[in-house]
Amino acid sequence: MKTRLIALVALLLLGASAYAQEEDPPFVKQFSVEIATGLPPIHTLLEVNGTKYDKSFARDGKEPDMNGAWMPALSLSAVWKTARRWEMVLTGGVSWCHHKVIQYGTFGIDPQGNPRYDLKDPHPDGWTNTVPSGTLFFQARCFWNPTQKVKLYSAFGGGLVLSGSRNYFADSRVALLPSITPIAVRFGTGPLKFFIENTYSPAATAFDLGLGWTF
Repeated sequence: MKTRLIALVALLLLGASAYAQEEDPPFVKQFSVEIATGLPPIHTLLEVNGTKYDKSFARDGKEPDMNGAWMPALSLSAVWKTARRWEMVLTGGVSWCHHKVIQYGTFGIDPQGNPRYDLKDPHPDGWTNTVPSGTLFFQARCFWNPTQKVKLYSAFGGGLVLSGSRNYFADSRVALLPSITPIAVRFGTGPLKFFIENTYSPAATAFDLGLGWTF
């Protein structure tokens, strides 16, 4: 009886060892590059709101029109896999707003010699871009199921954001912002991977998607 019990335990240990080896392949350090786009980050939304009151528009009798505005948000990341569950990520991003402009007609000049603008005489004056906002930030990713083909992960970190107005060098400013990704999913085959993130970071707000290539 004792011999049979020992043999059974040995078989169970051997089976568990084989299963573990199948589920947990040897860890290999990797380097990846990722590109992504998503909904504009919060700092860009605030910058766009400030554009509505940009003095340079008012001086020229113009007003930004955000109807149909387009706000691209692009990022490029370098990713180092440092452990089975962890990746270190350095991301650079840029975002801006492409919007229409309204030009008001004139009706004479004021006492200072500046033209008077008639707010009842608006007409389209083409499209323009806000000054781009750039960012550079760091994140640590933690994978919930690192050995599965479809991987779930969360991330946290922070970094710098450089934003400004049209008078860029006079009004540009640097801010330190956090980066939090509560949940994200990654999938793909071979070196090519796709990912979708629910993120609140200097690169995007709420939604970000992209692809990566592992070398």
